[in-house]
Amino acid sequence: MTLQTVIPLSSQSDLDMQSGPFWTSFEQFRTSGQAGLLPIASGVVGTLITKSGQYRILAEDDFQRLYGLARETRRIQSGLRLVMTAAQAVRRHPEDATISTLVQAVSLVGDSPVLPTVERFEPLLPEGTEVDPDDEVILDPAALEGSLSP
Repeated sequence: MTLQTVIPLSSQSDLDMQSGPFWTSFEQFRTSGQAGLLPIASGVVGTLITKSGQYRILAEDDFQRLYGLARETRRIQSGLRLVMTAAQAVRRHPEDATISTLVQAVSLVGDSPVLPTVERFEPLLPEGTEVDPDDEVILDPAALEGSLSP
């Protein structure tokens, strides 16, 4: 029996990420406003260092691609455990039933679809927040654009 790659892997260039903006404090990040995030396009990673830790800022498409790859890796790891268990059963009991189970396990891993990634999400809206009717609450990102500028 020969195995072949069923799921084509992305080329290495798909995973190349470049270092982007670097903020040494949350205040520096906050005062840079929306303009500070503009350089973070696809393939660029921003870095924010605060007292509580170091954070990476990614564009949504990069996050979805990396998250999809992580989920795919987890799926393949689980599938390999199943295949290894079935192979051990065949080694101990080389019967038609165990060989069939091994073949089915390998087919399951190979035929399983690659997890999808999301191109974009609907805007997030706050849930269950009580707002005083006299307060002005702006939920539209376009309306907030002017207030985020330095």
